[in-house]
Amino acid sequence: MRAALKNLFTAERLAAAFFGLALLLLPPCAPAAAQEQGEAEAGRPATPRRPARALNLMRRLNLSREQRLRLREIRGQSEAELRAHTRRVRLARRALDEAIYADAADEALVEQRTRELSAAQSALVRLRAATELKVRRVLTDEQLRLFRDLRRQAQRRQALQRRLNRNAPPQMQ
Repeated sequence: MRAALKNLFTAERLAAAFFGLALLLLPPCAPAAAQEQGEAEAGRPATPRRPARALNLMRRLNLSREQRLRLREIRGQSEAELRAHTRRVRLARRALDEAIYADAADEALVEQRTRELSAAQSALVRLRAATELKVRRVLTDEQLRLFRDLRRQAQRRQALQRRLNRNAPPQMQ
């Protein structure tokens, strides 16, 4: 049972990491993106909707106007469904936690909640994969190569950060 739960959470983290990078490419509405780009270039922090690293990534990929429009369209198509799937995963995880930590734990209920969480996560992974595939098809070969390189660098930084966090002494309280 523990191994199954661990695999569920690991698969979700991996999917989130890859999808997060793809979402960095997807700009919100044009006025907000332009405003945030102006803020980032003026030395002010970007708004919470568009982190500075996303603007930097878009600049580094040198996306054409048509590509930006297409990516915006892809984001618009999947945004509501992504929110719904994410909410379903969150609720399924909460239900599983409640079943596990109930006063009288019911193994059959825990198994059922585990299957529900697995189904919710699978649906989210499928949506994210489909969205990433659409994004990938918008990029030129050169942009795709650069994106892969940037993704590898980000993964290495995240792995290093995890190692550093694991080896850090516990914080005093």
